[in-house]
Amino acid sequence: MGGGRRRIAIAANPYGGAESHRRPAEALAAALARRGLLPHVFWERSERRRALADPDLGRSWRCAVAVGGDGTVADVINEMPPGLPLAVLPAGNENLFARALGSPDDPETLAAAILTGRTRRIDLGRAGRRLFSLMVGIGFDAEVAHRVARRRRGPGSFRPVSRWRYLLPILGALRRLPPGPVEVRADGVRARGAHCLVFNLPSYACALPVAADARPDDGLLDWIVLERPGRLALARYSLAVLRSAHLGRSDVRHGRARHLRIVGGPLVPVQLDGDPAGFTPVEIEVLAAALAVIVP
Repeated sequence: MGGGRRRIAIAANPYGGAESHRRPAEALAAALARRGLLPHVFWERSERRRALADPDLGRSWRCAVAVGGDGTVADVINEMPPGLPLAVLPAGNENLFARALGSPDDPETLAAAILTGRTRRIDLGRAGRRLFSLMVGIGFDAEVAHRVARRRRGPGSFRPVSRWRYLLPILGALRRLPPGPVEVRADGVRARGAHCLVFNLPSYACALPVAADARPDDGLLDWIVLERPGRLALARYSLAVLRSAHLGRSDVRHGRARHLRIVGGPLVPVQLDGDPAGFTPVEIEVLAAALAVIVP
């Protein structure tokens, strides 16, 4: 990382799900300034998008920092130019990316890491036009993500997304399960089932080890197909995940691939890193070593 680049773009989410993100973002900016760096905090999403869309950002700025949860990380990864390193200060309900990459939650420690400039390169996935760092869901969990997003836009909408906000969408998705089945074509392997999950990092929501062997730097995506439909099958799959026994079930298919095409119908919902991403069909590919992440 070039020593002459002192400017730091801090992308902060002002709507913290568990608590305000203003204090950690401001603490990080102060810690960076004490080290002779030039932080700029972007609070408004439109301002952040304009700044991160500048193609010269990668040459004139040292790095971008996402202050927030996995949703903020996903937005920043999709908004910033290729080649710009990313740092993460976890401050959300779900911080799977930060946990998997060892990102510190202390502003002073992260500021020191940014000054040192040590990075680790990881893979990203791409589904359609959008990048993802964590996972893709097709089926039930994507239906939940779509329902949460609709509640954020509709009457009585809310900005912060705490975990309890998922309760009604989960119940609604259970009452009306998404259509299926889905068919997965993964580097020549075919599998068919009710739900599909594709992972770049190993953990799912609430840090469940759904794809415990997934690695972010192997140039591959881990895929899992749950074959059986219905509420009872979902309950059994959930219990198996809690016991880390799901991959040994005869009705669970899994593997690794560089490219996947997932079809289903009609209109099976898709989510990327917890955000709704339309419906099937979807083309997914891995981008090996596409992102440099600042690590302590």
